[in-house]
Amino acid sequence: MAANEATAKLFDAMNESSDAIIDAVRAANDRGHRFSTALIEQAQESQREAVELTRKWIDAPLDFLGLLSSMTETTTKAQGRALDATRQWFGEIADAQKESRDVIQRMVNANRAAGEATVELTRGIFTRANEAVQSATAGNGRKSAKATSAVAKSADSSTDEA
Repeated sequence: MAANEATAKLFDAMNESSDAIIDAVRAANDRGHRFSTALIEQAQESQREAVELTRKWIDAPLDFLGLLSSMTETTTKAQGRALDATRQWFGEIADAQKESRDVIQRMVNANRAAGEATVELTRGIFTRANEAVQSATAGNGRKSAKATSAVAKSADSSTDEA
C-alpha cells in the first residue's frame, strides 16, 4: 500500500509543478493583456485629443494664444498618460516578481515531494528485491536446490550441444 501512496504522491507533485508553470504563464498573459489594453485606451484618448485640437484650430485659425493653450493642455495630458503607462508597467513588473517567487516556491515544494516519493518508491523496490533474493537463497547465502539443479541442467545442455 505504501508504494501506491508514494506513486500518488509522485504524480501529485508532478501535477503541482506543471500547474505552477501554467499559472505563471496565465498570469503573464493577463499582465500583458492589461498593459496592452491600457496602451490602446491611451492611444484612443490621444487620437481624440488630437482631433479636438485640430477642430479648435479650424474653428479659430488666427487665435494663436488659444491654440497654444490647447496644445499645452493636450501635451500635458499626453505626458500624464505616458507617466501612467510607466507607473502601470512598473506595477506589473513588481507583480511579476512576486508571482515568480511564488511559482519557484511551489515548484521547489513539488520537486521536494517528488524526490521524497521517488526515494520511497526506490526503497520499496529494493526491499522487495532483497526479500526475493533472500527467499530464493533460503536465507543461508547459498542457492536453493531448485536453482542449483536448473544451473546444472543448463550447463549439461550447453556441453551436449558442443
